[in-house]
Amino acid sequence: MNRIVKPLRIALAFTCVIFACQFIVLSIAQSADPQTLRVAMARAVRDAANEVLPSIVTIEIVNASDVTSQDDQSELEKDAPTCGFIVDDRGYVVCSDIVLRRPSASVLVVLPDGSRHAAKVVSRDWHRNLVLLKITTDKELTALTLPAELDLTIGSTVVATGRYGPSQSPLVSSGILSAVERLDGIALQTDARVSPSFYGGVLVDLYGKPIGVLIPAVAEGGAPDATSWYDSGIAFAVPTDVLKRKLDRMIDGTDIRKGLIGIVPKTNDPYKNGTELAAVRTRSPAENAGLKSGDVIVAIDGTPVKRFQEIRQVLGRFDAGEVIKIQYRRDKTESDVEVTLAETIPPLQPQRLGVLVSETTPADSPENDPPENDSSDSEDAVADIVIDDVVPGSAADGKLQTGDTLVKLDDAEINDLNTLRRKLISAEPKKEVTLTISRQGSEQQVTIVPTSIAGKAFAETLPMWKPAEKPVEDADKKPAWEITPMKLPDVSNVAAVLAPKENADAGPDRLGLLIVLSAPGDGSPEESLKAWMDIAASQGVVICIVTPAEENRWQPQEIDVVSRMAMAVLKRHPIAESAVGIATPGAIAGGEASAADAMALAVAMSDSRTFFGVAVSAKTRPPAVRLRENEPDRSLQLLLPIESDDELPSWGAALSKAGYPIVQGGITCDRTDLLRWIRLLQTI
Repeated sequence: MNRIVKPLRIALAFTCVIFACQFIVLSIAQSADPQTLRVAMARAVRDAANEVLPSIVTIEIVNASDVTSQDDQSELEKDAPTCGFIVDDRGYVVCSDIVLRRPSASVLVVLPDGSRHAAKVVSRDWHRNLVLLKITTDKELTALTLPAELDLTIGSTVVATGRYGPSQSPLVSSGILSAVERLDGIALQTDARVSPSFYGGVLVDLYGKPIGVLIPAVAEGGAPDATSWYDSGIAFAVPTDVLKRKLDRMIDGTDIRKGLIGIVPKTNDPYKNGTELAAVRTRSPAENAGLKSGDVIVAIDGTPVKRFQEIRQVLGRFDAGEVIKIQYRRDKTESDVEVTLAETIPPLQPQRLGVLVSETTPADSPENDPPENDSSDSEDAVADIVIDDVVPGSAADGKLQTGDTLVKLDDAEINDLNTLRRKLISAEPKKEVTLTISRQGSEQQVTIVPTSIAGKAFAETLPMWKPAEKPVEDADKKPAWEITPMKLPDVSNVAAVLAPKENADAGPDRLGLLIVLSAPGDGSPEESLKAWMDIAASQGVVICIVTPAEENRWQPQEIDVVSRMAMAVLKRHPIAESAVGIATPGAIAGGEASAADAMALAVAMSDSRTFFGVAVSAKTRPPAVRLRENEPDRSLQLLLPIESDDELPSWGAALSKAGYPIVQGGITCDRTDLLRWIRLLQTI
């Protein structure tokens, strides 16, 4: 009995000691004066910063300006400084890539003692926005020791550190660790308020341990520029243990790039359950490894995944050249395959058949086909893909017919619209495909060569959408479409919408939506919409004209406003989700380029999940947004009022190389041509 009681007494005594200690700590915290606590926290933050400040340096960028002096020598201007830190006492300095985002005459590293030293670029981590510099100096350098691994706690206090100005004054901003594996798995997130002067500085915990390198970045679609969220309470840092693993390669002069695999999701929502592949990119690592459309990804490098966002987060840990193991399921059998991630994948050259299709379940009647929807997000969703009409002059014209059911594309079954669209966007150009179709109850095969979306715009709309001679009118002989003002409650932008009246006959279903950005100073959107009245109704495209908040300019923060306007219109009218575009008056023959054109490009590039097309002037000045590659699951196309690729502006060629199809609207492109293109965005 004593053998049992004695351990129990010891355990009970130990528990009492723990509770007593917790009570004492709680009592001290509760009895302490708030001012005392603030002073203690300030001291702790300062002590943590002092652990790394001896290694932190300032980076000065000296740029060659566009202004030239009388002797024709380029003047020099100095950008606002940013930060870095000494990572090796041989003179190696890590900083953010903000120092290389503009052409520079030289980069200077300013040590804590104020001495300046010319730096050369050794290598760059393009995946994580980091740069490694090298200086030559006889001065003794204090290098920061990077941890081999991190033990991070969400909600713990962290401190952003840096330096600024000629006096090398310390920069310190405290906050909490908000999240890990942000930006698709590459970054920590903190609510510490940081400005661009902090970029390249060090994020430390309250013990002074370096846990991250602060970088300029925003979440996908959050803003047009990576520095847009500065001082907002949302900051990102590359984990220092990751940098430690990459450092030797960077010192050897090897650039690091994101590892690409080339898989295309079936789901529209990356946060929704489901990891089935809609397609595999041509000549990609995934294709080389034997992955196919219809495969379901089960795990990546041993990490189970249930959503595509989880796939992106896991892949974010790896770089080009690294080998990962993919576990996948095909026909209820699980297999493993090793994939070597690539630095580049051939850019998209989106293809099309030229058909309008709808999804129907076997129970649906042909007379009541539902509009395009997201039912395919479920791996188990199966639908018949039925052709509603064929675009005259398209690849499908004369080969496919209204009422045909698409059964297979080559060997892949077609049971949802998203898979079909993404397979064609990812298809190899000028390659013949075999379509298995069901026509009048019997299956047959049709060979067809899809055509590129890039090139001449379709000259005709679908026969089922041929406009009537006169706009539809209601019983009172008033137009069935009307202009109504639109205003979001918390913004000063004014807008107006031209759309079918409530309960009016809107004509053909699956309308398009065109957001038109007014040039600064263009005046009332209601007045501007009058010129579109008859054309919009006959072409079946809802139009929303949005004006800038200030009369003389568009501003980057209005990108979100335009997207919200589009979403508000989409909720009110029966618009096909893939027939949404944005344009400016400059896209129409005779229109002039303005600030609205750059804004339209910025909106479309920042919110490609809403907009599938953008039309602007060929004389547009490109916006200051980072160019990302076009993706099959959110493919964007661009219409310019040009006759051939010879008239492409330089930025248009760059977009084409990034996989964006450039549609030639012609120098006579008018409102009818523009609206026809918008509504046909939903064709495949």
